[in-house]
Amino acid sequence: MKYEEAQRWLERADPSIAKQRESITQQLDGLKDRAKNGVLTHDGAAAWYALVGEMRRLADYYERDLIRKLRSDGLTWQQVADAVQAQLNSRQAAQGKWKRLIDPGRRTTTGDMQRGGRRKQTPEA
Repeated sequence: MKYEEAQRWLERADPSIAKQRESITQQLDGLKDRAKNGVLTHDGAAAWYALVGEMRRLADYYERDLIRKLRSDGLTWQQVADAVQAQLNSRQAAQGKWKRLIDPGRRTTTGDMQRGGRRKQTPEA
């Protein structure tokens, strides 16, 4: 679920959280407080989960671009690890962690594909 969809869902589930908060982290903190106090609805919990998933997706997106930029600037894997203070012990550890992010053969998707099985065939007239 994209951030905008999560926001719409949150507005429907719990408008008081969606309207009061300015940032996604403030919204997440508000949802956490509601859960702690026992007043979080099921829709609110689903919206909270959607927002967390969106933050994960965005973090992966920005991490990929950062690592690609550092590698294209000519940094070695060890230099990349040092630059981002990843505290990885070796070049191999850094490469193992990020190589999948910059692999030119990495499959990209548009997000509209279904998992597994054959593609649905349209009936021919």
